[in-house]
Amino acid sequence: MSRGLLFVTAALLCVAVLASCTAPQPAPTPQPTPRPTGAILSLDWVPNTNHTGFYVALEKGWYEQEGIDLQIQIPSDPAAALKQVAYGNTEFGVSFQEEVTIARSNGIPVVSLAAIIQHNTSAFASLAETGIQRARDIEGKRYASYGLPIERPILGQLMACDGGDIEKVEFIDVGFDAFPALIAKRVDLAWIFLAWDGVQAEIMGVELNSLPLYGSCVPDYYTPLIIAGETTIKDRPDLVRHFVAATVLGYEYAVAHPQESAEILLRASPEIEPELARRSQAWLSPRYQDDAPRWGEQKLEVWADFATFMLDNGLIDEAIDPTAAFTNEFLP
Repeated sequence: MSRGLLFVTAALLCVAVLASCTAPQPAPTPQPTPRPTGAILSLDWVPNTNHTGFYVALEKGWYEQEGIDLQIQIPSDPAAALKQVAYGNTEFGVSFQEEVTIARSNGIPVVSLAAIIQHNTSAFASLAETGIQRARDIEGKRYASYGLPIERPILGQLMACDGGDIEKVEFIDVGFDAFPALIAKRVDLAWIFLAWDGVQAEIMGVELNSLPLYGSCVPDYYTPLIIAGETTIKDRPDLVRHFVAATVLGYEYAVAHPQESAEILLRASPEIEPELARRSQAWLSPRYQDDAPRWGEQKLEVWADFATFMLDNGLIDEAIDPTAAFTNEFLP
């Protein structure tokens, strides 16, 4: 073969190789986008600032980013969330430490995933004109009872620490209308949440005297908190982890941006009185995490001490294992 023919052949070969390298390649087959996993969160009551972090995470798309299509369910019964979670009808719920303790004592396998508020923000409140300045002043007064077994031991211990006698208090069953009964002067004392009823009283120009539970002789406890069933945790740990991750972002955002977070809550629940939502959020946002190293953190001693209190006061018949009642495992 002549040198010229070799040159031409080599040149043609290079062109062929180059053409094969630059020729359009078939487009990859598009992969279907995974469908978000459906999950239900059952609240403990109508939407309020205890729940703001959920609505923030929902509006910001953080549940969707975690692959969750979250539906928020509003129950007609405050105790429904625990039942729904326990029976596997919903994946997540909002409950209270006393309810979880009672449930576990009765063999109902629910677990707390995170504390929404780090310390108890409830208090026994009276109109300032009633003159109740300290716990022993409650003697001889009328108390607005929800009809819950836990009320007498809690109020009783608070009074006993100040030399008062719970037997000298008249319990008047008002259902869940304790705050209206107090404002209407049908009772002298009511157990309220400072972040909601306390703020509402300020808006109304009503002066209250309050005896907060946190910092008193009554053991601190988590109210409210987020729960899941043991079966959900065991069989769907990835779902739990993704749900908690998005929820953490929601509450951390509410801590840092209370004003914007209040507006998000109002968009989700326009039936809330706007001034109440905004002022309540400003009061509650710094208390979500408070002195904890991260939002949602729970302490063993809080669970153990309050379980002992409940057992000593006959609120549960069987002691519980506090280490099984809660977990910090899913917090980022």
